Amino acid sequence: MTALGTLWPAVVRGGKLLAAGRFRQFTRKLLSESAAIRELAPNRDGPPLVLAGHVLRPGGYDLLVRAILKGLIESGVNVIRDPNAVLNPELVPLSIRPSEVKIHDVPRLAIAPPHLLHRFHPDARTVAFTMWETETLPAKSVAELNRCGRVIVPSVWGERCFRENGVIVPIDVVPLGHDPETFSTRSPATGIVFGTAGALDDGGLRKNVQRTIELFRNAFPNDPDVRLRVKITPASPPVHTHGDPRIDVVAESLTSSELAEWYGSLSAFVNASFGEGFGLHLLEAMACGRPLISTTFGGVGAFFDSTVGYEVKSRMVEARNGIYTGNWADPDDDGMIVAMRAVRSDPRTAMELGFRAAERARAFTWERTVRRLREITCS
Repeated sequence: MTALGTLWPAVVRGGKLLAAGRFRQFTRKLLSESAAIRELAPNRDGPPLVLAGHVLRPGGYDLLVRAILKGLIESGVNVIRDPNAVLNPELVPLSIRPSEVKIHDVPRLAIAPPHLLHRFHPDARTVAFTMWETETLPAKSVAELNRCGRVIVPSVWGERCFRENGVIVPIDVVPLGHDPETFSTRSPATGIVFGTAGALDDGGLRKNVQRTIELFRNAFPNDPDVRLRVKITPASPPVHTHGDPRIDVVAESLTSSELAEWYGSLSAFVNASFGEGFGLHLLEAMACGRPLISTTFGGVGAFFDSTVGYEVKSRMVEARNGIYTGNWADPDDDGMIVAMRAVRSDPRTAMELGFRAAERARAFTWERTVRRLREITCS
């Protein structure tokens, strides 16, 4: 199992089954995962590149690693798994699995948040693809970033922040993307439906999902014809709907196709987050033809403004979170409520903004992201 870096997640999954007394399912799981791990990917032709990054769950940085891994392999790169990278074979099938060959002096691409980059032991061969959500990087992260030969961030805002925090190595800006075959314009939603989403474990409380629920209820205290759909991950702590039958919570992992359908059920996507390094959820919602209600702070400003949605003002406040320090943006509550009421009172304009949002999103695809990454890392 260590050949694919999957020993630890396999132990965790197996332990949960055993703890629940599901011995037969544990045996089937063990046999299927062992068979999957024995199927090692070949050493492909093409320029070699070591990829350091975990794929253990469907979202977060794991989604980014998987999308780039898939794109690089499909573009002809011989992607090699970094020994410290942990991959879940259920999420990384053989067709996009990196090879296990050991080649010295090969360029490395490490994809991880700044405060976890040290786990991949960056050096001069390493190009780090990363981002942050406040104006202040963790102090130790700056030293790790400066050990790299190069750093990539997804927005000009991120580049400026990294420079102001003391990162002196070359920095490239490469925006993230989406899969246009999956996330594409949908038919108008039935009724007026708002949506918000986020992983609420770890540092995810910055997403302000609970706050969005409260703002929705303040905006429409007695309107039976509006809805709010909330998407959180299975590991997220529960949110409180106050028994409001208009609020629907999905606490499970969705496939990309299911997530696209979920976006398509909305009239607008509400983002009350304090900060986003980029904002993949937001870009995907736009690609499905849904306008955002959001600030432009952080990486969001790379693809969103008032011409494709409802821009909300904010004020800078100190981050009070177990992971983050420095300042980030506090969305204006009244502005959020006004924007939601605007969607309710004028759904035609919301639809027009959604069409513009989809057009804007077409410039941000994984194909373009991977093409630029290949130029940087394999040249």
